Amino acid sequence: MLTSIGFGLVSALIPIVNAEAYIIASQMSAVAGPIPIAIGIAIGQTIGKLLLFFGVREGKELSFVKHRREIRKQRPIGPTRARIRAAGVKLLDLLGQERWGLPIVFVAAVIGFPPLYAVALLAGATTMRPLWFGLTVFVGRLCRFLLVATGVYGLHDWFF
Repeated sequence: MLTSIGFGLVSALIPIVNAEAYIIASQMSAVAGPIPIAIGIAIGQTIGKLLLFFGVREGKELSFVKHRREIRKQRPIGPTRARIRAAGVKLLDLLGQERWGLPIVFVAAVIGFPPLYAVALLAGATTMRPLWFGLTVFVGRLCRFLLVATGVYGLHDWFF
């Protein structure tokens, strides 16, 4: 379980590290049952996303961040970057609303769209409470990873 928590933490911070691949490999090798693996990965992912959340919340006051923000305001932007920025502003606005903030976080945690990495970063810039953010991420990720783990566990039993 500790290995699962560690892998979940790393996969939350480094997007190229895939938690689902770890779950599938652990279920195919029958290292542990689906429930402890899913819980461990969900705990690690929640800790990692909370680190991103607090990094944005506390980091926006750092002097070098303010300096980079001033430099970026001076550069002209192209049409593609303008559309991406407009979508980010809209998502930030929705995450800041009490009605839509937590449901968006939950959908991102379960389905993966919008990407939970981006949602965690944007949620840190809102007034969302960290406790509610963390609980929502944990429940959503646990649902996702339990579905993946039990599905692979069932396939493993069926084939082998």
